[in-house]
Amino acid sequence: MSSAPGQPFDAQPIGLIAANLVGYELPRKTRALLSRGDSPRTGQPVWRNSYYVGQIEDRIWKPINGGSARGGKRWTGALLKAAKALELKTRAERRETDPGCRNGVLGDVGIAVLEYLYEHVDFMTGRLDPAIRTIADAIGRAYSAVHLALCRLREAGFISWMRRSEKLEDPEPGGPQVKQASNAYALHAPPSMREWLGRLFGKAPTPACEEDRRRQQKAEFERMLAGLTAREYSATFNRDPYLGDVLGRIAALVDEREARSANPPGPMKPGDHSDP
Repeated sequence: MSSAPGQPFDAQPIGLIAANLVGYELPRKTRALLSRGDSPRTGQPVWRNSYYVGQIEDRIWKPINGGSARGGKRWTGALLKAAKALELKTRAERRETDPGCRNGVLGDVGIAVLEYLYEHVDFMTGRLDPAIRTIADAIGRAYSAVHLALCRLREAGFISWMRRSEKLEDPEPGGPQVKQASNAYALHAPPSMREWLGRLFGKAPTPACEEDRRRQQKAEFERMLAGLTAREYSATFNRDPYLGDVLGRIAALVDEREARSANPPGPMKPGDHSDP
């Protein structure tokens, strides 16, 4: 195989070369994946890093914003709005140097794919495993366009996925034992948007005026406690009918002792006599 002078060598993946040598016609999808540099596992028609269905989903599927439908819709709605704003911003930036540019970092297909994923995720469990063909048919786009859009969404930090495979129920002797299954997708907030989402859905900070009011209220309460006698404290805060009398007598004795400590007797004068 040779290339024209001044042109780069057009190398083909080994899978395509082997198929051509033996005269085997690969399926269109397999040829496309091999052309992208993706190679299947040796001996089985599934792609590398594929996990069996049910093996890793619990690591990537988590409840969306608490798991409720309301919380999930708020979270995905906010992110979709942010994604559209990001697309418009980056599209405008690209048009400054390329006036004919039609897409930003996500593209119109990327926004459509993200909207589909947000509409079909299970908020309670986070389960999300549509086939790429299913997404393509639903939004009216080509398979390849959806695949590229998913890659852009992953690069931007909105999603990630794990490849999956599953065993064939009745495999032919000597034939494939497994088949490719749909990917398991996980939804994310891009790192640049996490702080914003935390402010949006987290507990709102207490206003400064409310903090001042609470500090003043606490200081007044502590001053009030400091001014109570033991008997007054017991009468105010003790609600146990069985201990009330006992604590009341103890409080009276404490008050008497503190009163004597606060007003100690003066020195004895000549002629004063103390009781024997």
